[in-house]
Amino acid sequence: MLKGKKLKKGHTIGIVAPANSGSKGEILRAKIELENLGYRVKLGEHIFDTWNSFAGIDKDRVSDINNFFRDSEIDAIMCLRGGFGSIRIVKDLDIEMIKKNPKIFIGYSDITTLHSALNQKAGLITFHGPMATSNFFDIDKFTLDSFIESVRNTKSKEIINPEELRSFTKGKTSGVVIGGNLTTLMGDMGTLNELDFKDKILFIEEIKEPTYKIDRALSQLLNSGKLNQLNGIILGDFNNCLPGSKSDISLMDLLGDRLKKLNIPIIYNFKSGHCKPMVTLPLGIELEIDCDNLTIKSLEGAVK
Repeated sequence: MLKGKKLKKGHTIGIVAPANSGSKGEILRAKIELENLGYRVKLGEHIFDTWNSFAGIDKDRVSDINNFFRDSEIDAIMCLRGGFGSIRIVKDLDIEMIKKNPKIFIGYSDITTLHSALNQKAGLITFHGPMATSNFFDIDKFTLDSFIESVRNTKSKEIINPEELRSFTKGKTSGVVIGGNLTTLMGDMGTLNELDFKDKILFIEEIKEPTYKIDRALSQLLNSGKLNQLNGIILGDFNNCLPGSKSDISLMDLLGDRLKKLNIPIIYNFKSGHCKPMVTLPLGIELEIDCDNLTIKSLEGAVK
């Protein structure tokens, strides 16, 4: 896998908006917050654009991403926010150019689609981590420390979680970690951006989806045979994912019912996703999950 160079103070972060827009005030405030942390910040050419709910038209949103991968002054690319829109532009990423210019790429939620393409097509390690206007206005110490550690770490190490990890099963496994937001991943099924699950560790998280919709997504993955190809699963934060009615199944009962039967190591309560504090998780690296000792360990650094 390709790796970007580790991010240091004084390096330049380029902010792009692949999905929904933000206000000019929010964008400029995020820029200042990142500059106060010691980084230089460059805004995408179309960062202030709007088209319906999107941050500009499709070709301009993706051009900002391609241009920042091409720009030698940019050391890392951070997404402004999620929402919706990445699936509309993913096919226009300049994959061959990106392979020649590997850089840190950061985001979560709707950005999952771009992670999948960059991991699988460009062979680039990316970062499921905080975004400019979603997190940096009032970023807590743990989230900031996890982000900084992840984009600077060149060695194998345990990934620290702010709460105790838990498991559905026993045992230990390793594999390349893939995934992100569950709903967004399902949007890639049946497309050229569909992930290869074979021998991987799947990380999934979600927000504000009723449990029957999570049931539908997991059942689809089970019925397709995708989950049976995995080495292990990491369940991230499922923020406000509640039963849709009094008779609906609870989240934990659902996850146990759908996943325990796989008989693979499954760790949960991993605080990465739409939550605070938030762990930054590199995607595309080799991970080890240990359900006996309740640890997640990177077997390689995510940057060079």
